[in-house]
Amino acid sequence: MLEGKIIFVVGACGRIGKELCKAILKNKGIAVLADINEKALKDLKEELHKEFDQELLSLKLDITSKESLNDAILKTEQKYKKIDAFVNSSYPCGKNWGKTPYYELSYEELCENLNLHLGGFILASQEFVKYFKKQGYGNIINLSSIMGVYAPKFENYKNTSMQSSLEYSVIKAGINHLGVWLAKELFNTNIRVNTLAAGGILDNQPQVFLDAYRKCCASKGMLEASDLCGTLVFLLSDASKFITGQTLVVSDGWGL
Repeated sequence: MLEGKIIFVVGACGRIGKELCKAILKNKGIAVLADINEKALKDLKEELHKEFDQELLSLKLDITSKESLNDAILKTEQKYKKIDAFVNSSYPCGKNWGKTPYYELSYEELCENLNLHLGGFILASQEFVKYFKKQGYGNIINLSSIMGVYAPKFENYKNTSMQSSLEYSVIKAGINHLGVWLAKELFNTNIRVNTLAAGGILDNQPQVFLDAYRKCCASKGMLEASDLCGTLVFLLSDASKFITGQTLVVSDGWGL
């Protein structure tokens, strides 16, 4: 489905990004690996080379830096002569991310996370839009969460040390609306923008949480990162060429 497509993936070393890069390669596309973590980037490049026998371009990237973004875009264009799509699966956050209860949040903590995460997504989309306008076409997919679509189910967190943080929900809702705003702004430019709002992804959560979460879902509950890849490959492919401005929810029915 993705033969010949050059797909730039930022957050490539994360749980979702890594599985997406594999799915791109399995579908005959070319993944450009971008992440802020150089060690993880080197390891991922080696892993994918062993599995797929491809020498992929890997780039250290800070999505909060225009200089870093433009340098990565330039290096990709120089190697491949084009970029067909940009996927932002990055997860920038401050040192106390998700640890501070709402009533104890400081202004500085709030601004740090909003600026890093939502600000970074806005800035990254901005620079890729500029490139895609010059190129004459493009495709942007931002990764978000059901927490930006629905109210939290606080009861799922009972008897755990986990919480559903306000800043996370606000950031993800902002990313969802970023896609809508950009898609409308980019009418008649041959540039599509969509968002995938993911359900919870398995990451060693306590069993009491997993059991409570499962009761809200249709068949599985918490998802594997690879469960998102079919939808992402569809959005990257020409099969979705008339889909823009949408937030696709992949959550096993959690919001129903």
